[in-house]
Amino acid sequence: MNKKIILLPLAALTLGAVSCGPKVPPRASGEIYVCVYDGDYGTKWIEEAAKEYETKTGVKVNWSADQAILTRIEGELASPSYDIYMSHDISWQKFAGQGLLENLDDLYEMDVEGTGKKFKERLSDEAKRVSVFNDHYYKVCYTQGAGGLLYNMDMFEANGWSVPTTYNELVTLCQTIKDANLDYGDEGGKVVPFAWAGSGEAYLWDYVVFEWWAQLGGTDAINFYKTFLGEDGKYSTGYQVYNPNTHYREFNQAYEMWYNLVAEHTDYSNANAQVTNINTARSIFATGGAAMMPYAHWAKYAIEKNQQLEFDIAFMKTPRANSSVTADFNYNVGYGDSMLIPAKAPAESKLAAKQFLAYLATKEACKSFTKHSKGALFAFDYSIVDLGDLMQDTYIASVYNKTVQCTNFNVVSTNPVAIINDAAIRPWINNDYYYATAYAKPAKEIYLPTDVGNAIYAAAQAGWADWVKRAGVHD
Repeated sequence: MNKKIILLPLAALTLGAVSCGPKVPPRASGEIYVCVYDGDYGTKWIEEAAKEYETKTGVKVNWSADQAILTRIEGELASPSYDIYMSHDISWQKFAGQGLLENLDDLYEMDVEGTGKKFKERLSDEAKRVSVFNDHYYKVCYTQGAGGLLYNMDMFEANGWSVPTTYNELVTLCQTIKDANLDYGDEGGKVVPFAWAGSGEAYLWDYVVFEWWAQLGGTDAINFYKTFLGEDGKYSTGYQVYNPNTHYREFNQAYEMWYNLVAEHTDYSNANAQVTNINTARSIFATGGAAMMPYAHWAKYAIEKNQQLEFDIAFMKTPRANSSVTADFNYNVGYGDSMLIPAKAPAESKLAAKQFLAYLATKEACKSFTKHSKGALFAFDYSIVDLGDLMQDTYIASVYNKTVQCTNFNVVSTNPVAIINDAAIRPWINNDYYYATAYAKPAKEIYLPTDVGNAIYAAAQAGWADWVKRAGVHD
C-alpha cells in the first residue's frame, strides 16, 4: 500500500519550549545547536565531533546533553531551541504529520566526504525504509544495535566452558555453572548463569527472545507481523498477525524457550531478579557474580560508568534454537532512535544542520562514535570504516561482528496502525512484558507458555477496532 497518512495529534501541542539542558544563548550566525539524549553512549563522541567539524568547516557546533528530552520533545519541536535533536524512541511520524519536522530529502542526496557515496547510500535499506513518511524522509536512524547474551570471557576460559552455539548447549551450560558451585562475594554467595534486572529493564531479554523468534520463523514471519494487516490484506483484520496457532506461533515458541530456561529455573538468576534494578544487575555481573547477562550494544559504557571491568566481555551469537536452524540473526535494536531537524528551526540553520548530519556519516565520525561509546555503532554502513585497533577490544569486535555476520532484522512497522498505537501493539501487547512476572510467579496460568499466546491474541482482538479507528484508516 502506498497511501498518504494523516496523523492527528494525540494531545494538544505544548507550545512553550523547554530547552534541552542549559538554556541556549542567543543564536549566532554560522553556528548550529544540537541536543543529544544523554543515555549510555556518553558525550565524548559529540564533543569530539563538534571540535573536528569546526576545524574542518569553521562552523561551530554548540551541543547540550539531556536525559529527559524525550518527555518534552513535542514542545521543543513546536518552538525549537536547537537545530538538531537526537533521542531514542521518538514518535517522529506523528510529529511529521503535524508539520513539526523538516523534510530531509535533500540531506539523503548529499555527498558524504571521503566515501564516494551519497548520504542515502551510507544507510542500510532498512534504515531508509523506517525513515520515510508520506514518501519523504523526515528522520535519520541514530544507532544500529546488537544485543543478546553478554558473557564473562575470563570466567568461561578459567572454567573450560565453551560458548554455546545451540539452545540445548545453553541449557547444559546453565546447569554446569550451577553445579560448579563457584563462590561469589563475602557472604556465601554463588555464581549464577544470569544477572538481569526485572525492575524496569526486563525488556533486555527481548534481544535473545526476538532472535529465537527470527530463527524459528525466518524473516517472513517477522515481516508479516510488521504489516499489521490480516490475511486478506485489510486493516480491520490486522489482529491476525498475533494468532498463536499460525503467524505468531514462533514468537510464542521463543518465549517458551526463555520460560523453560529462566522462569522454571529461578536458581539460574540473581536472587529476586524480578525486582532487581539495572544498577544492581550490572554490579553483580561486573564483579563476577554471574557468567552472562542479557544486554544491548551500550552495555560496556553503562557498566563502566560505575566500575571498571576486570575481565574481557563479549556478546555471543544467540544460540540456535534447534538443529534445523541454519542462520544467525541480529536484532537491530536502535532503529527506533532518531536524529531530527525541527521544521521551525531558523532557515539559515537548516542547511548547516543537514551538512553536520552528513558529516556524521563519514568514516572518521563513525569510528569516533564507536570508540567513545565503547562499542555502539551509528546506523551507517561500517564496511568501509577501518576500526583498526578498536577491534582488539573483544566487546567492540563482538558488536561489530554480530551486525556484519548475522542476518539483521527489526520490528519497526510503517503501518499507520502501528505508528499511532506504538506502545499498545508492540510484540508484547500494551508493553506487558512477561519476563519479570513469569519469573516471580511461574505457576500463574496466564504466564505459562501454553496460555500466553492466547492472552496476547485475545488482547489484540479486543483492542483492534479502537486502534484502527485511532489511526484514522479504513479498508
